[in-house]
Amino acid sequence: MKSAVEIIPIGTYFYFRKDSLYYLFQLLEVSSNQILVQTFWSTTNVPSMDKLHQFDVKSACSEFEEEFDELIVIGKEPVTENQRLEITQFLKIKASKIARESGFLTLKKEAVEAFENGAYQEAVRLFSLAAPYSKYDIELYEKRGLCYLKLGLYIDAIADFDYYLIHDPNNELVRAAAESAKKEFSKYK
Repeated sequence: MKSAVEIIPIGTYFYFRKDSLYYLFQLLEVSSNQILVQTFWSTTNVPSMDKLHQFDVKSACSEFEEEFDELIVIGKEPVTENQRLEITQFLKIKASKIARESGFLTLKKEAVEAFENGAYQEAVRLFSLAAPYSKYDIELYEKRGLCYLKLGLYIDAIADFDYYLIHDPNNELVRAAAESAKKEFSKYK
């Protein structure tokens, strides 16, 4: 069964109320896997077509994933050429994000496999390629630091372990690995 949003015509303005706020949208596009809308900032004012100019756009195009009890239709206007351009831009960004996440996950998987197989030089290369995709996936820095440690690249190992410990200062294994790298590096001073 289709949702209420999927059966209203393209260009329709609709809103729902949650708590004491009204959430206004304009339906831009419906496909089998997504609903695209123009989103307006929530407000305490009841939306109507004659008051549209009072509502500020929050997002020119976004996916509609809201939960609501009752949807109220207030009117319809054709989707403009500018809105169609926003839809195209949104879809390009979404596709790039999906491709980026897929590329990151592939690189990370290959890097972890190389690490587990003892191919530390290759693992460093792959972790380094994956790192710019997600600076908050600290496992990359832990494992690359361990690779550097195994390869005797202590300064690089220390840098990765220090970065990791900024985000997870209580990881005793990484802390011990960092101390080991520092101890080994001090031998060469």
